[in-house]
Amino acid sequence: MIARRALLRWQLIAVPVLPLWLMVGFGVFGGPGGFFLLFLGAGVLFLFLATLAGLTRLRPAVRSTGAVGWWDVVATAAFHLAVIGLGFFGATGVVFGIAAVVLGLATFWLTVWQLMREWRERVSGAMAQASSGYGTPQSRRPPPEDLGVIIVHETGH
Repeated sequence: MIARRALLRWQLIAVPVLPLWLMVGFGVFGGPGGFFLLFLGAGVLFLFLATLAGLTRLRPAVRSTGAVGWWDVVATAAFHLAVIGLGFFGATGVVFGIAAVVLGLATFWLTVWQLMREWRERVSGAMAQASSGYGTPQSRRPPPEDLGVIIVHETGH
């Protein structure tokens, strides 16, 4: 549980840290290409990481437990490690770049899938609870004459 809670906190920390790491790594280790493309890529990574963190926190199970699931731990850790490896700009930079893109997309779709699954379970549970013991939704509505509406008819002077 500690690792899963730590990863939930790390997701917010990683939003500015990982793009900054790419720029620092470019300055320290040097890299192919121009700084402008790296700056643009770091901005895209920042938005992507923020989106992933937000989608993760939207999940009811994450909010209730304060921790992510084990699939989140594996996917997010692999994605973040690929981004960290990319920041060294070594001979394997292309491999880490491709791995970061593939793992990032996989993490995104895993997060969306889990969010939709949890929302669907929550809605179907609420619908089942609403329909059990209370009768049909029509039987719970008061008849129109019992709404407490006062109708005033004015006559002209």
